[in-house]
Amino acid sequence: MRWILLMTTLLGCHALAQAVDNNKPVSPDLLTVNLATNISSAFSSDSPLGSSQDLLPHLQCIFKQMKRDYRVRVMPWRRAYQDVKSNRIDGFFTAVPMRQVDPYAVLSSPLVLENWYWFWRMDTIAPESWREGYKLGSILGSQQETWLDEAGYSVDMSANNLPQLIKLLQSKRIDVVLADREHFLQATKELKFEANNFQSRFFRYVPLGVYFNELFLNQNPDFLLTFNQYISGCATTRFAVSEYERQQIKELLVGKIERWKRLPKLESTLTERNLVSRRFTRQEIAVRDKKWAQAFMQNDFAYPIELVDQELSARLREVKKQSLEMITEIIVTDARGLNVAISDMTSDYWQGDEEKFTEVFSKPADTMHFGEINYDESTKRFQLQLSIPLYTEDKFAPLGIMVFGVDVEKVLSQAQ
Repeated sequence: MRWILLMTTLLGCHALAQAVDNNKPVSPDLLTVNLATNISSAFSSDSPLGSSQDLLPHLQCIFKQMKRDYRVRVMPWRRAYQDVKSNRIDGFFTAVPMRQVDPYAVLSSPLVLENWYWFWRMDTIAPESWREGYKLGSILGSQQETWLDEAGYSVDMSANNLPQLIKLLQSKRIDVVLADREHFLQATKELKFEANNFQSRFFRYVPLGVYFNELFLNQNPDFLLTFNQYISGCATTRFAVSEYERQQIKELLVGKIERWKRLPKLESTLTERNLVSRRFTRQEIAVRDKKWAQAFMQNDFAYPIELVDQELSARLREVKKQSLEMITEIIVTDARGLNVAISDMTSDYWQGDEEKFTEVFSKPADTMHFGEINYDESTKRFQLQLSIPLYTEDKFAPLGIMVFGVDVEKVLSQAQ
């Protein structure tokens, strides 16, 4: 996911200037959103490559759904940064959350999710923090450079692109770089460097979005909400953990999960529930699911409490507590996909029509299904649902599934 800068400007600048002078809103009919890009690619400082171009179909889809016109043009980052602040343009993309921008602009929901790792040479001893005593390098104008500056890190040397930065690292002119893992591995391959010449440590996921300035949003009060609503449906790719990260998560959690699969009374409770739920018709399940969803929306949990096992739910809450915030929720369902026990209130009662159930129920015992990464704006957490099948211990008959909400950053940080 290469870094690009997307700007929105106005067609009909005279109308905008007149509106600003008279403090009057501009009719949306007078506006065309112009998308400009200043590429700060991981591989080249002057030409768009790979996923930077892949974003254009995503944006085209969003604006088509919004029934808004748009155009694309190039604008330097520093000029764009100042122009949005002075209300000469409407926003910029892609952007990490920035404290100095927040007072006059609002960041959209994420369009891009980057996966930042620290990288250093094998001959360097990694500290807990790279803040002091180590020379840091970054790509000039990159999101990492922006974040490092905001976080108070001292960048000792900059390069125009990632291959140049890796050469500085290899030649010992710098000690560490912060980069998207996918980009770093691709760049080392193109340089014909051995990836195992470098060590790495997961740092964080970073959501990148569009910063729209306050004036534009005040004049178009429904714009940001609508823009955000179309992001997911128009995405060309989904946010997902890589195969490398799946293995990291499995290695850390598989032993714990094996113990959690044998919680006291888990098997007997599911066996009893399956005897009852197998007689339910699809209509009866739909009625229960609808009543549960209504109760969830109304924050009235009296009805859902009647449907779940309280003792087992209490055990799930204890497991969650002992996970040191790596696990955010736990759900146990029966063979029909109906909730049997929950650590936290869920939005629905029936999970049986979702991939977290269909991809693991009655599948091999070591099956793990990883859902998409979801970014929770309120908690600033990146979470996914990991589900596994459950079986009787003696006859190996399918009982249901267990679903874990996983704080991906917490787990990957522990897995290093």
